[in-house]
Amino acid sequence: MGADGPPRLVFYGDERLRRKCRDVVPGDPGLPELVAGMARLMGRHHGVGLAAPQVGDDRRVVLVAPPDRDWTEPLALINPVLAAVSDATGLFEEGCLSFPGIYRLVRRPRAATVRYVDLDGVAREFTDDGLLARIALHEIDHLDGVLFVDHLSPWTRAGVDLRMKLRSWGGMQP
Repeated sequence: MGADGPPRLVFYGDERLRRKCRDVVPGDPGLPELVAGMARLMGRHHGVGLAAPQVGDDRRVVLVAPPDRDWTEPLALINPVLAAVSDATGLFEEGCLSFPGIYRLVRRPRAATVRYVDLDGVAREFTDDGLLARIALHEIDHLDGVLFVDHLSPWTRAGVDLRMKLRSWGGMQP
């Protein structure tokens, strides 16, 4: 953002997706602008979640917007932490804006409790056993350099790797 203009999506293969993000400090310059730009980008691509590394930013910022909630704007999670996850797991088809057009079944905990700070600096927490939890787990993984393909079998992951390489070799943006 800033002099570089609005945020742009970062695609699989970009090393920034593998970096562990740094905590946001109070008064972090440009944070509201980052969140607003991420929200616009997420809406433009019909995403349900987006993490800062997906726009090349190394701060611990996540947006979530489950379609089963009637929210007017995505929920911004600053410095989110998984406080608890359920032992019960389930398979769910996931996609990722950094892997356009690719969807695979991923096993994750069914429920999660997430602690975070909102844009006003207020400490918050939610517990969910539905889509909000699932999206939060996926996006928080991004903050630690973990991608949804890391949860796949080696064979399935190899197929995703090949598909993304073929798209980039063909001169197409993923």
